[in-house]
Amino acid sequence: MGTVTRDRPEMLSWLLQSYLRLMVPDGVHLHFIVVENNRVPTIDQAIQTFREQIPQSSVHYELETRPGIAFARNRVLEVALAAGGDILTFVDDDEMVEDDWLVQLLCRRDSQDFDIIASPVRLAPPPINASFWNRLVWSGMDRINRNGEARSVRMLKRGNAGQIKLATGSWMAKLDFFRRTELRFDNSLALAGGEDWQLWNDALKLGAHTSWTPLPIAYETVPIDRLTLRYQYRRSRDHSSISVRGAQARPQSVLKVLTSILGRLWILVFCVIAAPLTRGRTLVRAAASFGSIVGLLRRWLGHPSLHYRRISGS
Repeated sequence: MGTVTRDRPEMLSWLLQSYLRLMVPDGVHLHFIVVENNRVPTIDQAIQTFREQIPQSSVHYELETRPGIAFARNRVLEVALAAGGDILTFVDDDEMVEDDWLVQLLCRRDSQDFDIIASPVRLAPPPINASFWNRLVWSGMDRINRNGEARSVRMLKRGNAGQIKLATGSWMAKLDFFRRTELRFDNSLALAGGEDWQLWNDALKLGAHTSWTPLPIAYETVPIDRLTLRYQYRRSRDHSSISVRGAQARPQSVLKVLTSILGRLWILVFCVIAAPLTRGRTLVRAAASFGSIVGLLRRWLGHPSLHYRRISGS
């Protein structure tokens, strides 16, 4: 079970505590792999405490000093392959999982021997010290997130689960697929993020059998510094700038980007106008739409995303 982390010791401890409550099927041995993406180790004691709390499982911890989430994810993958594992999971260090998360993922994966599957990541409740404005932003974020989950459920029911873009926030994969194809996360993305979506896209080209399931639930902890329109703008800007890699070199891609910008501009205007009627909830969508427009333009002009240069949370 893989986790990458950097400068989030408190959040990581919450994730590890949720791991302690996992229901584990008979005959399954859990090997936890935690890779810290940092210059020096900072969580030795937390890992040792976790190791003592879960003696029935093995815990592997090491450092990846090259800055970039893709480097850290690839380190986890290499450790899992070297250990001779069958299945690898990923959960982000700012999340927690439900008790039946592993059981539900395994049940769905085993049903059709999928190479990669993923499941929803919902927002945990806002911090108790969140202001009225913070809670308003949280409500808008939650609405967007729930709509995305509902869209995935509809695609699943229509038999189109293989077209759902899979992120590593709540993710499971068959290691034999990576042994056979030698597929890895794209290290060139460095601090940009989006390495999980890129891996999913590359896996499809290599014939991966992928799916999505609604039952295993993970929860993202949302710190105060994410509950602002500025952060929502920045996050959407950085994520959108990844989606048009190389678009400036292809005329058909340029047309697609321009069409996408016009569509997002319409959403931005609509959300701003609708804000008084929705008690401000659509302002989050407006900030995200504005960020995505700027992100598309930045990448089109050759400016890379550095989303993970700054870490949110603690």
